[in-house]
Amino acid sequence: MSRTLITGLVFSTVTIFAVLAISPAKMHPGGFNVAQAVGASEPGVPEGLDSRQSELQQLLLERKKVLSRIVESMKLFLESGRADFNEYRDAKIALLRAEMDLCSTRNERLDILQKMVQFHSEYEAQVARRAADGRATEMDVSRAKVAGLEAQIELVREKLKGPMSQE
Repeated sequence: MSRTLITGLVFSTVTIFAVLAISPAKMHPGGFNVAQAVGASEPGVPEGLDSRQSELQQLLLERKKVLSRIVESMKLFLESGRADFNEYRDAKIALLRAEMDLCSTRNERLDILQKMVQFHSEYEAQVARRAADGRATEMDVSRAKVAGLEAQIELVREKLKGPMSQE
């Protein structure tokens, strides 16, 4: 399927759901009732929003723990020559993204994004050294440069969202 067709199907599905969500539930027996859905997030309701948010938080924490262990192992493997620096980079960036998913404030997200920029800068320097030694290509250096630029762009976009006090 083409990207345009998929985008159109997703847009149509979201539009239909939105129309059904704001329509009165009386239009269809057993239809979606926004008032009931909002009330379901009250404490004590097992299928409510609070329990789903708690489940999401637990999953995000578990992912961060697993990625943290992977990064620790990859660092040891890298130092002993048993892993490629690209594998370590991928694991480290995944860990930083997992940490960002756990951020509750904009300042925390900005800190993580700054760590990503710093890491990409170090990675780019490492790739440039490897290229100088003949162990990496200029294309590898260019890819590292692009990854660093993308991290910087993401950081600047987050900063452009407004004053630091906003969420």
